[in-house]
Amino acid sequence: MFTQYNPVRLVYGTGTVSRIGSLVREYGGTALVVTGRSSMKKTGVLDRVVGSLDEAGLEAMVFDEVEPNPSFPTVDAGAEMAKECDLVIGLGGGSPMDAAKAIAIAAANNRPIADFYNGEEPLRSMPIFAVASTAGTGSEVDRYFVLTNPASKEKHGWGHPSTYPEAAIVDPEIMATMPPRLTASTGLDAFFHAMEARISLKATPVSDLYAMEALRRIARALPAAYRDGDDLSARSSMALASTLAGMAIDAGRVTMLHGLEHPVSGHFDVAHGAGLAALSIAYIEHVGDTCPDRFAPVAAALGRAGDDPVEGTVQELRELLRAVDMDMGLSDLGVPADMVDRLTEDAMKSGQMAATPCELCVDDIRAIYRESL
Repeated sequence: MFTQYNPVRLVYGTGTVSRIGSLVREYGGTALVVTGRSSMKKTGVLDRVVGSLDEAGLEAMVFDEVEPNPSFPTVDAGAEMAKECDLVIGLGGGSPMDAAKAIAIAAANNRPIADFYNGEEPLRSMPIFAVASTAGTGSEVDRYFVLTNPASKEKHGWGHPSTYPEAAIVDPEIMATMPPRLTASTGLDAFFHAMEARISLKATPVSDLYAMEALRRIARALPAAYRDGDDLSARSSMALASTLAGMAIDAGRVTMLHGLEHPVSGHFDVAHGAGLAALSIAYIEHVGDTCPDRFAPVAAALGRAGDDPVEGTVQELRELLRAVDMDMGLSDLGVPADMVDRLTEDAMKSGQMAATPCELCVDDIRAIYRESL
């Protein structure tokens, strides 16, 4: 038995960013556009979104204070602006889209976002829309958002049925502006979403379909998009793969690999995909030692059907990491060895063990961090 629910209207294709105004106009007259501090301005995408809203007769307010790992105070500041609006649009990568979801729920309930992390149930949410500018998080099609508490440096995800976007625009054309390093980091985030959803104890037959197609596409398209950002075919394949991986984790969830990474980016503000890459090999080897069969479909999707599934997955992943210059350890990201115990403590609070296909004890978590340095 399984259930599958995803109410997000997906609008995919080149040039679709110009449709945002027509998508949102029935929800009100004023939109809060939530975005990062620079990239959407520099590339002109923010102007295109605001122009589309203007053509549809909407007023646009812009909140452009979202940092790469969005924090509680940032969300609360955005929520104050959102109270003057009818709907919220997340424009950018995972951080602005996640922040937009959190802003919409905090504003609608007139509560600080920390209250929901502390167990309060929301009564409602403002209408949320997402325009994805990176091929990575898949946040445009799931209910989850990840925020950092700057006081504790803890980084956790949260989600609710009311935080699904009403609609998502995935336009490969605007992703062509991503520089190579961002292409690699976000693309690997999508890869691990798909891999984790496929090995997850929460996986469903439908999430498996999404995950497998995402893995196949990323293995082929990510190196090509990294080498040539103007390769629209590779960008389009990555855009779709990222969205499919987002759908996969919405149902199948992520595993302890994400639980291990969140403390890293929470404490050291590193790119999420880079942190996942640094931890991935040791994680796969530890999990695969207990339940190797879980990696058989992953290895098959990567072209290693019939091989030892863990070894095949690791070898293909190493090649992918090298192809996009992301074969690194935690020390390369500025993580010192004396932080292992604190990272282990935070990871054990992550709540991601429920979907992980084998039990990982404190010593296992500590060992993965040490082996990943």
